[in-house]
Amino acid sequence: MTTLLDIAQAAVAAAVAAGADWADAVCASARFVAVEVEKSSIRECQVSRDYGVGVRAFVNGGLGLASSQSLDLAEVRACGEQAASLAKATHPDPDFAALPEPGEVAGVGELFDDEIAGLSSARVVQWCQAGIEDAREVSAQVALSGGASLGEGESALASSTGIALGVRSTMTQIAFMAVVHEGEEVGAYFEYDVARRMADFVPEGVGRQATEQACRFLGARHVKTAQMPVVMGPLSAESFVVSPIAAADAESVQRKRTFMVGKAGERVASELLTVTEDPFIPAGVSSRAWDGEGVPKSKRALLDRGVLTTYLHNSYTANKAGVENTAHAARSGPAPGVGIGPSNLLIQPGERTEAELISEIDEGLYVNSAHVVPDSASGDVSATVDFGFKIENGELAYPVKNTMIGGDIFDLLGQVDAVSSDYREEPGSIVPSVRLSSVQVIGGE
Repeated sequence: MTTLLDIAQAAVAAAVAAGADWADAVCASARFVAVEVEKSSIRECQVSRDYGVGVRAFVNGGLGLASSQSLDLAEVRACGEQAASLAKATHPDPDFAALPEPGEVAGVGELFDDEIAGLSSARVVQWCQAGIEDAREVSAQVALSGGASLGEGESALASSTGIALGVRSTMTQIAFMAVVHEGEEVGAYFEYDVARRMADFVPEGVGRQATEQACRFLGARHVKTAQMPVVMGPLSAESFVVSPIAAADAESVQRKRTFMVGKAGERVASELLTVTEDPFIPAGVSSRAWDGEGVPKSKRALLDRGVLTTYLHNSYTANKAGVENTAHAARSGPAPGVGIGPSNLLIQPGERTEAELISEIDEGLYVNSAHVVPDSASGDVSATVDFGFKIENGELAYPVKNTMIGGDIFDLLGQVDAVSSDYREEPGSIVPSVRLSSVQVIGGE
C-alpha cells in the first residue's frame, strides 16, 4: 500500500532527479464537515475532502514551488519535476544555505481522536440545532450565527536531506455570535469551544452562553474620553499580550516590515508578562513535534518577564541571520509555501483574581473582547472595544458603546501592572486577564 510518506518522498526524488539541489514535499489528506448557522437557522452543511502534495525545490538558492490536488504517483512526480524546473528559472538567492537535516523528534500525544474521526455530519448538525434551541430559551429575539465543524486528516513531510515524518490529527470546534434586539437596543456577543478530542470538547451551552452575554450588553452607553485604568479579559488580552511575539517573525524583521526590528533580547513589555511556547501539550490545539520543515520543536519562553528572547526563525531566515533555527517554520495543509509562526502559547498567571483587579479601580474600563493588535509597521494601536463595561467604584457598572482604546504598543505593554490568577483555558492555551494602569480611552461623548 502506498502511504502519504511514500508519495512525499516520490515527489522529492523527482525534483532532485530533475536537477534540484534541495527539495522537500508535504503530502496531506483530510475530511472536513462544516455546518453554517445564519439567523438561528441551519443554512448549509458541507462535507469535503482535501488532498494533495506541495513541493519546494531549490537550485542555486532559487526557489520553485509546485502543488497538485492529486495523490497519483505519476502526477506527484510531475509536480516535483515542475518545482525543479521553476527553481532553475528563478534568480539565484545567496542567502539560501540548505534545508534542515533530520533531528531527534519527541512524541506528542493525543493529536488524533478515534471518536471525532468516527463522527457523522448529522452529529455536527445536532450540535448546531442544540445551540439554536439553547439560545432561544434565553431570548426569543436572538439571532444566532456561526456554526460547527470537525476535521480528521493525515500529513507527511519528506526532504532530500532525509527527513521523513508523518502525523494524524483531528479537530472540532463550535462558535456562535448572538445578537439580541429589545426595542431599539441591541446586544451582541461571541463564544466558542475548540478541541482535538471529544473528552475536551463541550459544545453544549455555547449558544446559551453567547446569548446570555449578549443580553448583558443591552442598554450600552457612551463614555467620556479620558486616561483611565483598563482591564482586558482573556478574549482581548490574548491578542494584546502575544502581539510582540506574532510580530517577531524573522522574515518581517529582515525585510524591516515590523515594529519589532532591533527588539530581540530587549524588554518590550512589563516584567509581569511571561509567555511560554509549549508544543508538546497532549491534545493541544497547536501541539506539534516538529515544524513545517521537520525541525524538532522545543519548549521555551518567548517573552520572559517582558523580554523578547528571540525572533521566530525558519531555516531560511536562520541561515541568513547566522543564528540558531528556532523551529518556527509553518505550513498549511499541502500548500508548498513555508511561513513562520508559533505553536501553543501559555501566558503566565498572576496572584490575584480578575475580580480583585477590578475592585481596586474607582473609574476605568473592562474590555471583554477586542482585537487589540498594533499596526504591523508602526506599532500604533487603535482598537474598537467591541464588548466592554465601564468600571465604577470597583464594579462593572454598565456596557459601553462607540468606544476605542489607543496608544503605542510598547507603552501599552509597559502599562501592565497586574495579571489575574484565574484564566481562560483551551487545550494548549492559558490566557489570564491583564490590567493596564493608564490607557487613552476614546468615548462617544
